[in-house]
Amino acid sequence: MHTFTLQPATLETLPDLLALLHDRVDAATRLTALKERLASGQLTLKQTLLLRSERGVEGSIILPSNSRVPLIPTYRADTSPEAVTALARALHERAAPQQLLLLDGALAPLQPAPLEAAGWLLDDHQMVYETDLVACPSPPDPLAQMVDADRPDVRDLLGALGQAELKLAEGWTLIGLPDASGSLAALGAVGPSGRPGWASINLIGVQSQARGQGLGTRLHAHLLGVAAEQYSHHGGGTEADNHAMRRVFAKNGSRHTSTQMYFKKAQG
Repeated sequence: MHTFTLQPATLETLPDLLALLHDRVDAATRLTALKERLASGQLTLKQTLLLRSERGVEGSIILPSNSRVPLIPTYRADTSPEAVTALARALHERAAPQQLLLLDGALAPLQPAPLEAAGWLLDDHQMVYETDLVACPSPPDPLAQMVDADRPDVRDLLGALGQAELKLAEGWTLIGLPDASGSLAALGAVGPSGRPGWASINLIGVQSQARGQGLGTRLHAHLLGVAAEQYSHHGGGTEADNHAMRRVFAKNGSRHTSTQMYFKKAQG
């Protein structure tokens, strides 16, 4: 059994925060950015944690200043459950009451038990996708139409889809698609994600009696086409058990890039 320690990084051990990244070029770039943030006062060494054993670096995390940003630890796939629990317990002590912890399959194994032993509860399990809007162009659907969220039939459909209070943020467009009878049956929205060059899509849903007709796939493809008019990429996700939406992503050329688990603090 390996023994381990958990402590903040120092100026000398700063590179160890990025030691588990596979991309050395990216690690070097991020190290430079870390040093700049430290020098400017945007980051302190107290916001860092290094998990070590006699093997070297087992895990690391940089704690965000904003509690709305999840805690995202990185640790080795063969790190002992006891060490992971110790890291998760330290994060539990430091986290704000509503702050989430995010396990990304590219950064840490998706194993809830060591985190649950530290007082975290699994809250969501997401599949994350990316779409290259330049490489995978989507032609417009001839029946799709831009709609006003305050139109009575649109507002009724939003209510039926559980989005009665939907308010579109600036830059977002609401799109509707009719079923075989010509009645509005599916809604989705597209707009900026906040990440330069990337669009976000909210596939709001398809009316229950119109499901199974491919409307969701068609509407999602159309939204990707609308997004391609201004953006080069789209990033999105869905619950791991939402197999219908996962098929939509696959059919429209989206690439599964990671699997994520979100945890919330247990209320004691």
